[in-house]
Amino acid sequence: MQMDAQALFAMNWDTDIIRQHELTGDEMAVLSSSLTNADEGLSSTGEAMTNTRPVVCETHFYDKGDVMHLDTGSQPNFEPMEIGVPELQPFWSAAFSFARGHFVVNVPYDMYQPMIFSGEEISVAIRAFSMGY
Repeated sequence: MQMDAQALFAMNWDTDIIRQHELTGDEMAVLSSSLTNADEGLSSTGEAMTNTRPVVCETHFYDKGDVMHLDTGSQPNFEPMEIGVPELQPFWSAAFSFARGHFVVNVPYDMYQPMIFSGEEISVAIRAFSMGY
């Protein structure tokens, strides 16, 4: 599992994410998403108050000085058609990723990439796909 440092968790998030991973029926499944705004999504007792979710659905190049970078973006949060099941999406997000432990062994970060923050998502996604995830 990997997540952004500022992540807040809803009650029972751990049992829910394990259940969703098991629902895929796929040892190689990776559950990954940008994170929603917790300020609006959690009650004072930590219960989830919304079922919306972002979907990473586009990629683009942007100029960062002397180097072009490939970046991903997400569409606005939406109500899923099915609650409590994984949402299929084409990209991997460093904001939150949950998979079996062999994922980090088989798809490690690229030690030759000059900066982890710029470009790691598309790099991991491509290498994960080529490894069968």
